[in-house]
Amino acid sequence: MPRPRLKRVLTRAATLMVFGAAACATHRVDTVGLEEVPQRLWGPPLAYPESLMLAEVEGSVILQARVDTNGRVDRTSVRVLRSTNPGFEAPAIEMLVGTRFRPAYREGSPTVAVIQVPVRFELENAVENRVAAAEAVAEGQRLARAGTLGPAMVAFTEARRLDTRLVSSPTIWWTLCWYGSVWGYAEDLISTCDRLVALDPDDVRARDARGFARALTGDFQGAIADFEAVIAASSSAGQRAERAEWIRALQAGHNPVTPEVLERLQRREP
Repeated sequence: MPRPRLKRVLTRAATLMVFGAAACATHRVDTVGLEEVPQRLWGPPLAYPESLMLAEVEGSVILQARVDTNGRVDRTSVRVLRSTNPGFEAPAIEMLVGTRFRPAYREGSPTVAVIQVPVRFELENAVENRVAAAEAVAEGQRLARAGTLGPAMVAFTEARRLDTRLVSSPTIWWTLCWYGSVWGYAEDLISTCDRLVALDPDDVRARDARGFARALTGDFQGAIADFEAVIAASSSAGQRAERAEWIRALQAGHNPVTPEVLERLQRREP
């Protein structure tokens, strides 16, 4: 029976990424002449600078910016009014520029408004978020190994929302690429496999996972190239021998990833 495609899950995951937790809960605005002030709708998570987090430095930034009639922040208008540490300024600005507002209204029509936004960097929240992110990654891995890719993707999306460092996480991309292919979603996740390899083209596991997905999607030449890279770099004699056998099958026009191979991998303990 063919596997259902993951388009709905991907859409849901993207939605979860957009509607992340508020990074700035309050903002001030000049209300003179306005019927309605700008209202924050959603925004990206706030990235806590790694060096300042390790140094246990907390702080805040107060930004001023112009919100246009579409509810977008004009990047050229952003000004730093006060900052406790220069290292906080860039992530605060990026968070604000990515935030979307319901625009201000004057005389029944959208209008431009200037707002002031306090952005707070608090270690307790950052540490809690990273712990929760690690737990979400572990849950996503468990779900992916069991073949429940939809919930796994939702868990990984939540992890990336809580910890922006995970946006380019090899662990997440490899789990989705490999287990997605094992459980029948290679076609949906081949772009994820490409992103995984792009992170480190010399990573044996990444090339092996993408080669596996390529074989399943009919890209035999691409699979051969990936498996040749695995043979050249792998420290496992067993893996090298198996991938050499797979290459011979691919060169002969046969897919070595048979239903029996998939069933064996699905039963394999992680």
